[in-house]
Amino acid sequence: MDALSDLIRLLRLRTALLGNMAASGRWAIRMPLRTNPMFYFITQGRCWFQSNDGELVELQEGDYVLSARPIADVFFSEPGLDAVLSDAAFKAAHSVDGILRLGDPMEEPATRVFGGLIVCNAANVDLLLELLPRFIHVRTTDRIAARLRALVTIIREETTETRPGRDASLCRLIELMLIEMLRCESATWFSNVSVLGGLSDPQLARALAEMHADISRSWTVAELAERAGMSRSVFARRFSEAVGTGPVEYLLRWRMAFAKDALLHGGSTLDEIAAQVGYQSASAFSTAFRKRVGCPPSDYAANGLRLVHS
Repeated sequence: MDALSDLIRLLRLRTALLGNMAASGRWAIRMPLRTNPMFYFITQGRCWFQSNDGELVELQEGDYVLSARPIADVFFSEPGLDAVLSDAAFKAAHSVDGILRLGDPMEEPATRVFGGLIVCNAANVDLLLELLPRFIHVRTTDRIAARLRALVTIIREETTETRPGRDASLCRLIELMLIEMLRCESATWFSNVSVLGGLSDPQLARALAEMHADISRSWTVAELAERAGMSRSVFARRFSEAVGTGPVEYLLRWRMAFAKDALLHGGSTLDEIAAQVGYQSASAFSTAFRKRVGCPPSDYAANGLRLVHS
């Protein structure tokens, strides 16, 4: 396994909640607070986008945004307008034939946006929040844009038809869309500190690959530095700068993520899970798990299923 494959697998993506928005004239809308990532694709026209009071980004037709932390995503026809909240009541009052209409209802829509909430396993969605940039903007002129456009086209087709296997197809398409967005080549487009920062550095990527290939191994910084072809001090510094955490802490986070997934979805015993994630005994694993997660593994296994369906 590699870091990106592990991330996609542990997120256990389910069918996205999808929708369309059409706007004309002057308008501004704020998306509801979400704990799962959102994606947006501009199918017509242009608009402005702002994530959590951050920088304003101009979006053109064919542009794509993945918002890993959709705390307060806002779309504007132009900056400076007061945004209305897109809650259930607003959607009910302003939807026409399943499309959310904004702005002047007498004008033909100048901007259209197709988007969706990517439903993830709540037990490990924090991996996305901790290890990925706040949002990723792909311009229509970027190399990967054509592949994303093709995937979004198929996703839109699946949402409008009720063919057998629709939900399973959508899950796989959403997985492919995320993989395309998060492959290491794309990490060079932005400087956010994240796991993508590590994957974009060929030497750090080798160390990440080694860790993900065997997370049960008691890796030392010196061993990982050797695999990366660096000195210990240079490796530790560059890893922290690129990924946002030290290599040992990074490995511990992934071990706990795998353990949570195994407790919720696997049929392994506590001893087997402990061995899989690098602990010599169930007792040592339980102590570490309680410290990191806040409860014993047995309690998490008994009560954690509500996280998956929350």
